[in-house]
Amino acid sequence: MKAVLIKNEYGLGNVTIEEQAIPSIRENEVLVKVNAISFNQLDLMIAKGAFGTKLPHILGSDAVGIVEQIGSDVLTLNVGDLVATHFIQSWQSGGLKPVDLKSRLGTAVQGVFSEYITLPESSLVKIPSNLTAEEASSLPIAGLTAWEAIVNAGQLKPGQTVLLQGTGGVSIFALQFAKTIGAKVIIISSSDEKLEKAKQLGADKTINYVTNPDWGKMVLELTGGKGVDLALEMSWAEIGKTIEAMKLGGRIAVVGLLGGASTNLSVFDIIQKCLSIVGVQVGSKTAFEDMNRAIEVNNMTPVIDRVFPLSELSEALTYFDEGKHFGKVVLTWVAVPTRHPQR
Repeated sequence: MKAVLIKNEYGLGNVTIEEQAIPSIRENEVLVKVNAISFNQLDLMIAKGAFGTKLPHILGSDAVGIVEQIGSDVLTLNVGDLVATHFIQSWQSGGLKPVDLKSRLGTAVQGVFSEYITLPESSLVKIPSNLTAEEASSLPIAGLTAWEAIVNAGQLKPGQTVLLQGTGGVSIFALQFAKTIGAKVIIISSSDEKLEKAKQLGADKTINYVTNPDWGKMVLELTGGKGVDLALEMSWAEIGKTIEAMKLGGRIAVVGLLGGASTNLSVFDIIQKCLSIVGVQVGSKTAFEDMNRAIEVNNMTPVIDRVFPLSELSEALTYFDEGKHFGKVVLTWVAVPTRHPQR
C-alpha cells in the first residue's frame, strides 16, 4: 500500500509517498481502505518540524474510507460502512483529559494518510449519509473544530453575531454552522474574491483587512457600536483588534495560531469588556456524532476548494501551504467520488 510520510528531515520537500505492507487488525480494530484525505495546518506544522516529531512519520489526521475487515470484538461497524477518523481517539465524551492528548492522530501517534489504516472501532465515526467520501474527509479536524467553537464552547444563539477570520476550512465550516443556527456572520479576509464567495454562502458582512486595517473598529460600526457576541481567533497577530470588536461579556474561541504562538495581550481590555477566552482543541467523538446529525438534518455540504489525485501530492501541499484555498483541500486515492452506501 502507499503511505504519505515525512522522512529524513523536516520540510515539505521531504514529504514522500512510500510503499508499505497492509496492516493487520486485532480483535477490537477495523481495517479501512482510505478513499480521501484532507489537509490541515497541523499537517504542515508537523512536516516543518514544529512538534519535533520523530521521523519517519506518516502524516495526517483526516481520512475517510470503506470498512474492509472488522475484528471479532467490533460491534458497531460493518464491512462496507463509510467511516471517518476521529482525531483525539480516546476523547469519547465529556471533558478533555491530559491522557487524551497522547492519542491525537498524526501528532502523538502515526497518521492516517495511507491507502489502508487500522484503528480501534472507537476511533472511527460513520459519515453523514448525504456526503461523499471527499466531502466527509473535511470533517475530523476543520468541521469538528468549527462545531465545537460555534456550538459547545461559543454557545452561539439565533440572532447573535460571530466574527470569523479568513476563509480556510474552520472559518467556512463556522460560517455554515452559524447560518444554520440563525446567527449573523461578519468575516474578514485579505481577498475580495474570497469575501465574495463568503457572501454567497450567507455571510452578512465582509471586511478586507488589508484595505481596512482598522477592522476592529469597523466591526463595531457594523454592529451599531455593540460588538460581536463571539469571535473565532485564528491568528493572535492582531488579538487587540479582535478584543476591540467584542461585545461586553463576549466570548473568544481560540482555534488557531497562524500569527504565531505568542502575542501581547491587554488584560485591562479583557477585564473592561468582561470577556471570556477559551481554547478549542477539536472535539469529542460524541460532539462529532452530534455534528454529523446536524449536517444530515440540514443537508449541509462542506466546501471543497480542490480535489487532487495522489499523483499530485507535491502540488497539493504547495497549493495548501500558499493559502490559495477557500474551504478545504482534499487528496484522493480513487478517481471517482465515493458516496455513502445508502445513496
